[in-house]
Amino acid sequence: MYRLISILLLYCSCLTAQQIQYYPTANTFWDDEMVSPYIELSVAFDVNTLKLIEKSNFFYGEIDIKTEISAFDSIYYTDHYICVSPTFSKAQYNNLFFFDTQKIFLPNGSYDITISIFDKNANYDTINYLKSIKVDYQFLDQIYLSDIKLISLSDSLVETNTIDDHNILLTPFVSNYFPQNINDLSFYFEVYNTGNFISNKYLLRTYIESFSSKKSLFNYDKVRRQMIENELLPSFVFSFDIDELPTGNYNLVCELIDEKNNLIDFKKTFFQRSNSITSYSNDDIDVVSISGTFVENITEKEVLSLYIDYLYPICSPNENIFAQNQLREGNIKLMQKFFLNFWKSRNSINPEDAWSNYHQKVKSVNNDFTNFKIPGYLTDRGRVYLQYGPPNTIHSVENASSSYPYEIWHYYKLKNQSDRKFVFVNTDFATNEYRLEFSNVFGEVSNSEWYDKIEQSNSPTFGDDFNNNYINPR
Repeated sequence: MYRLISILLLYCSCLTAQQIQYYPTANTFWDDEMVSPYIELSVAFDVNTLKLIEKSNFFYGEIDIKTEISAFDSIYYTDHYICVSPTFSKAQYNNLFFFDTQKIFLPNGSYDITISIFDKNANYDTINYLKSIKVDYQFLDQIYLSDIKLISLSDSLVETNTIDDHNILLTPFVSNYFPQNINDLSFYFEVYNTGNFISNKYLLRTYIESFSSKKSLFNYDKVRRQMIENELLPSFVFSFDIDELPTGNYNLVCELIDEKNNLIDFKKTFFQRSNSITSYSNDDIDVVSISGTFVENITEKEVLSLYIDYLYPICSPNENIFAQNQLREGNIKLMQKFFLNFWKSRNSINPEDAWSNYHQKVKSVNNDFTNFKIPGYLTDRGRVYLQYGPPNTIHSVENASSSYPYEIWHYYKLKNQSDRKFVFVNTDFATNEYRLEFSNVFGEVSNSEWYDKIEQSNSPTFGDDFNNNYINPR
């Protein structure tokens, strides 16, 4: 058994002293050197909820920790010790978490973990934590997954003694709760027994699924093909950007899949997300009533499908996923309810007016930007117009001698961004399709080689003219 301590900056605001706040996690792994499975038990402590004492102008806390692991009324492991926190220069508002981590070797089996904790220097009640865990590494003729460990990869980490899994520096994530200000879900896991696996390759699939429906989310799904290297113990760190993940309960899932697409092993761990984005599901939409609304009169599936497709430039990613699912399923009632709910979220008093105004913009975009292949609302210029509105200026060059036709759209201000520009280039004269090649708007195309997209020759002479048009659009 070993113990380590690491600390990191708190993601939440400072707290005044209160009942000690702690967040335990337990994961199972395999140790090749010891030829044994083990439990990695980590407990995160909020420094601001400890009573710190002073010594030599520094402050620190002392936590009494008793750990007991049992099975069938038999105690397999016990430990009782004082965990001394890192030292701090002040007694309050340190805004830190620190971790106490134990690595406990145990044979396969089902166990109950009991942790008793109290602050040695404060008159707080003892806190008891109980968790059941199963250790099961048989290593027959298949490969296995370890547990999934949620980790923090934040640049703000302040590490005094971090956990090192196969030369990868890892710090456990504080809990399974992800508030709105945390937009990365990172995790670590290992794959075992690859040397005895029949095939020399396998697939790793990681995804996020709804906790209630157990359905995977379309844009939170990654697959990686792996070749087996016998001399290595495969370990992996993955991350999902959860900035657009709505509030809700989810499972993070890892799967091992063979070459014939058979599921070999899987692990999952629960987490919660809090966000400003509302979740869309059939259950949410089903309660919407369309009776007496403008949507009640849109009964032709083809027309409603087109109207829903029009929404893509202004949909959130989650709304767009739900919309595409409705278009595939073709349930006219759910499509109507989704369409009404979409516009009610934009204008709760008069959703019909909001749709009518947007529909006029779509008609204008279709008239101005439709080309030989694509309707206007699906072109890059059409999408930008519908998403951001009309630009303040458009500089258009159609007959330059050494460059393709291009347009520079200039927005003086977009929300909290100033002097924003879009560069569209027409490289296909047959279709007259202007593609977005560069923008300095956050989240848009930002290709460092975008100048090359405009050149028609290897020795262009347009440089100064184009630069002037871009820097000083008219």
